[in-house]
Amino acid sequence: AKIINTVLTSIVPNFWSSSDREIRDLLRSSLSTVGAISAIISSIQGLIIQLEAKRESQDTAKCSDLISVLSEVLKRDSSIHSIWTSLRTSSPSAVQLDLVWKQFANIIGSGKVLSVVAEAEDALPDTSLDKQHRWLAAGSEYAGWLGRSIAYFAIKEHVSKDASTSQALSQLLTRALTIGHALPFITALHTTLLRHAAEPVSTTGTSLRYTAQYLPTHSRRAFLEHTLRWLATLLSHHDADHIVSASSAQDVSAAAYLLDVLVADDETLRRYLMTFSTDPATSSSFPFTIRRAVLAVISREEDDALHTVFEDILRNFSDPLFIKHAPTVQQESMAQTLLVAAGYIHRATPVGLLTLVRASGHMQGVSNRLDASNDRGRWLGMIVGTALSGLVDKEGMTMNFGTDDMRTAEAHWYLDLIKVDDDLGSREALLKLTKQDAVARRPRQKHDKRITSLPVIDGKPTFGPLRPPQAPVQTEVEGAKVTEILDSSSDADNDLNPYAKPDSDPEDSDEDATLVNRNKTRPPVYSRDLMTMLRDTENHGPFTLGLQHAAGLIRRKIGFGKEVSDHAAELARVLCSLQDAFDTDDFDELKLQALIAVVMSSPTTIAPWLGRQAFVGEYSIAQRCVMLIALGLSGRELAGLQEPDELNPVSSKPSFPSKQLPSHLHSIYTPSNRRLEAAHTSLEKSLIAPLALQAADQSTAHLNAVKVRTFSSRMETARTKRKAPPNGLAKIFAQCYFTPLIRSYQQDVAAYGSGSLWVSTPFLLVTLLKTLALLLHASGPATLALRDVTEEFWQMLLALRVQALGDITVLEAVLFGFLTLLEVNTNKQQLADEFSKQLMETRDWVDMVFERTGASGLVDQEGTGEEAKVRTLAAGVLVRAGEIMEASRAAFMGGMSDF
Repeated sequence: AKIINTVLTSIVPNFWSSSDREIRDLLRSSLSTVGAISAIISSIQGLIIQLEAKRESQDTAKCSDLISVLSEVLKRDSSIHSIWTSLRTSSPSAVQLDLVWKQFANIIGSGKVLSVVAEAEDALPDTSLDKQHRWLAAGSEYAGWLGRSIAYFAIKEHVSKDASTSQALSQLLTRALTIGHALPFITALHTTLLRHAAEPVSTTGTSLRYTAQYLPTHSRRAFLEHTLRWLATLLSHHDADHIVSASSAQDVSAAAYLLDVLVADDETLRRYLMTFSTDPATSSSFPFTIRRAVLAVISREEDDALHTVFEDILRNFSDPLFIKHAPTVQQESMAQTLLVAAGYIHRATPVGLLTLVRASGHMQGVSNRLDASNDRGRWLGMIVGTALSGLVDKEGMTMNFGTDDMRTAEAHWYLDLIKVDDDLGSREALLKLTKQDAVARRPRQKHDKRITSLPVIDGKPTFGPLRPPQAPVQTEVEGAKVTEILDSSSDADNDLNPYAKPDSDPEDSDEDATLVNRNKTRPPVYSRDLMTMLRDTENHGPFTLGLQHAAGLIRRKIGFGKEVSDHAAELARVLCSLQDAFDTDDFDELKLQALIAVVMSSPTTIAPWLGRQAFVGEYSIAQRCVMLIALGLSGRELAGLQEPDELNPVSSKPSFPSKQLPSHLHSIYTPSNRRLEAAHTSLEKSLIAPLALQAADQSTAHLNAVKVRTFSSRMETARTKRKAPPNGLAKIFAQCYFTPLIRSYQQDVAAYGSGSLWVSTPFLLVTLLKTLALLLHASGPATLALRDVTEEFWQMLLALRVQALGDITVLEAVLFGFLTLLEVNTNKQQLADEFSKQLMETRDWVDMVFERTGASGLVDQEGTGEEAKVRTLAAGVLVRAGEIMEASRAAFMGGMSDF
């Protein structure tokens, strides 16, 4: 301890920054012990306190040097294995070895290093810490290093089959699973084990079993679940569309290979896979390809595990309570898993499937499904009944409903699930899959070379195909020259008026004409040129010019050829991940307009993709909000609600230099144009205004005799009445807009619970709710599958009641959603009959919100602010709910409703 203290207090501050590589390696090797690492972290913590109290250059240098030393000690993947080897050789007893190793696992695996270095990084100046040592404060990079180090440890030690080493690995792995960055950790662990080419093929399975064999039960389940999450990211490209292509069989088999390796000879993990398949909430949070891989593993078991899974799923699928209350995404998940399991059982033992179907009340379940009020639930019952009848019934006696919705592409895909038969893949197939994923996630190379290689004509870069060669231009007069002799005494020029001095142009303000850049970048002409300019993060000119012309270029080419439709997905991907590297003026506005134009180019394809993309990937909150806003505004444009002042205006860029304030002052004195908020406010006023007028009219009912009413002639009314534009959103809203958003939200919440970004970030949730409400109102009463949309959206809003009471912005969005639901469903009698329970719950809860908001004095005297808006929305919901209930009561009482 004295030696370590001397090194850290005397040698490192004085000699570390000026030492060469050889001396640094000697210091690093001497500090590669558990005690030294613990002392370094303690020293950093002490310096953090001093830096927060008073920042001095001496303390800053000491803290930076200690972080640099810690980074050098830990940065190698073999560092943990080296520490374990030195501990095992130097420890006098197994008890002392176990105590020291537990201390080291708590320091490294629990995230203490990560938190201490991150705190020190905040206390230090921005330039004092080298970039190469900042990985200790980055959660994903630190988790990746930890995963690679544990994999290296397992590869080196699994041959020995030493029980104490395996227990040490399990202790470290148990702590690492709680670090909070599970996906980078699992990714690094598995990819390192797979890509270790020096060992035989059995390395992956042997190393994994050697590492995890002493894990506690809860840690085993967590490890398997994190592995499933990682595999889901590898197979996510197969679930881009609802219908999964047959080419995914090879990748599913590769995922099944890894799962089979993990659960081999482990009864606990095998039971967890069975529970995973039968639990609707858990299995629906994973893509269908993962469920296929899990069933492929279960089907290889010698016992009747798959029969048990089939019986449990069929029992849940036929339960009337599950049919009535479960989200649609869970019912779809159960139907898909049930059909795949039925196919496996039928190929193995056809008689066994017949026995299971006959003994499990399958026909009663189909009857329950056919009696369901939900169209989607009824359709799933028809699908399952038809598929199972085709397997167990004789030819000519199979079930056939003969409806149009049973002949769609989606229905054929569901019916073909009984033919799915995935094998267990190999290590090579899984390694190939990880390499493909690494290539797909690798950042693109800089595109400046591609831009400079474009053809240059007359000293200016051009886009598109090369121009044909032109004939030489005549510059001199041939033949006799004619000279015009002017009379200098003429006064004809006195009638000419001189032009006014033009506005100043910054590009021509330089006095030296040779310094003016004449090689101006031209606007993009083709979609490929546009993507090239948007990816150019090195040159400000092409990036800004491409962004300014993106929306106009895409909209001009929507109706001409297939150029935009062929590149729509790639354009959307570029715009979703676009970053403002040059502090561009109106960056968010231009990006939003371009994204709206891409959605409008192919709404049936890009809108579902964008709805799912908002919930996946490593996007920021701002980027996810832009995706949602683009969906909302593009849907309103499809519905014909295109208002130039609020929705999708033409970018007002002056065509000639004009006098205006500088950009940093212009943005302050110019009102911000928040599209979604503007549309939300406008719709909110349109919903509340009729209610206010009705209330005012009722309050002055005693003056009806003196009220003046104006009548218009039929000709004048017909002349002034405008024909409503066609609503193109109504027929695609449910399938292309609502379903991808609501399904992705349900899967994300089911997967991460309170840790979901959509639960922990109220602003993001509010944006989602307002987007759904605006789209539903724009789609209107003519929406296809309006009943299913109403049921799904109503369930979502009711589930957010507790969270809404804790945040006023969420409360406002939930009330706005309720009001929109009641406004769009114009058939009040049907709404009261089919959603009576939801209507009563909504009215009671909103009444409680209304009373609590008014009784506690939250509303100010002027009636402004968030509280007043909440009270107004609550009053609107209560009025609409009362009208619906009154209409239902009148229909029930008939002509006696007035007595």
